[in-house]
Amino acid sequence: MNFIQRIRASHLNRHGFIDVLVGITVFQAINITLIGLFRNLDVGPDEDPSITMWEIAFLMLLVAPLVENLLLIALAAIHEKLFKRKLLFVVAPLVLTALHFQTQEPLPFPTSIRAIELFGFFYIFLKQYDLHKLEIGKFKALLLTSVLHFSLNATVILVLSLFDFYIAAETIFSVLLGE
Repeated sequence: MNFIQRIRASHLNRHGFIDVLVGITVFQAINITLIGLFRNLDVGPDEDPSITMWEIAFLMLLVAPLVENLLLIALAAIHEKLFKRKLLFVVAPLVLTALHFQTQEPLPFPTSIRAIELFGFFYIFLKQYDLHKLEIGKFKALLLTSVLHFSLNATVILVLSLFDFYIAAETIFSVLLGE
């Protein structure tokens, strides 16, 4: 049994957690790379940002996964109490998707694509939570979904950082050549 087969057969991969983790991380990396290649990422305000990259990274990697997943789970629990499980996996992800469209600058890609992506991600988070909560407990299931959310946000930061390094290197080399 090779390394990948052992990981897929492990207890951690119950309900396909590792498969989902790898799948959404690869999807997000391809998605952000395509956005970076085909859209102008420099569109936005010209003034200095009031928040540093370290603060953005802290918010994206630690605060957002826990708070947003907790909010998603709370919305799902309220919906389940009121309406049983009817449309549970549609309403809660839609509400959290709607909360993400409070941006001052236009997005570098169509809003409909962003809405579909966000709905899909929140659906996956809620589904993974629902699959794991009875088996390992609600708190550990929240942490597992937060790991998924963390990996998505870390992928965004990593890919955008690679683009930033590429742009900086391209600028340095073009200056050295006398352009």
